[in-house]
Amino acid sequence: MMKVISAPGDLVVATSGGIHVRFAGVESTDHLPSVREVKPGDRGLKVSLEGIRGPETQRRDAAFVEARQNWADQLRTNGAESAGPAPTMPGVVVLQPIQVDIKDDAGTEYRFVAGQAAGDGTEWSASWTYLPEPPENARNLYLEFSLQEGQNRCKSQIKLGL
Repeated sequence: MMKVISAPGDLVVATSGGIHVRFAGVESTDHLPSVREVKPGDRGLKVSLEGIRGPETQRRDAAFVEARQNWADQLRTNGAESAGPAPTMPGVVVLQPIQVDIKDDAGTEYRFVAGQAAGDGTEWSASWTYLPEPPENARNLYLEFSLQEGQNRCKSQIKLGL
């Protein structure tokens, strides 16, 4: 079980598009996405993030629901070519730009293999999957969150004991 050794007090690791995003956990897992980099028997890490809900997320959710309904009406009435692509969920725009660099005290090289941001029922959630799982000789895991929005850059670090 991983234990937080140091982190921002509120676990907010970035503010993206005006929405505060908090670290929601990390876990070792064998439930990995079906992508080319993942081989049978692999284990990795899943890092979870959550957009902190409030009036602004509610406003964006309402605007998205309206835009999706308008898109569906256009699709039904005039066809796919006229409707164009479906509107993007606001959580995708906020969460996708956040990157995580993972290191440990054993020198393991972690690589990003897949991510998922937002979706019906998980509008303000994201998870990034990395390979490999920390080796047994690693004692600490370091997660460095970064975001670059225009001229704004932020970095935040969390240290976990393994």
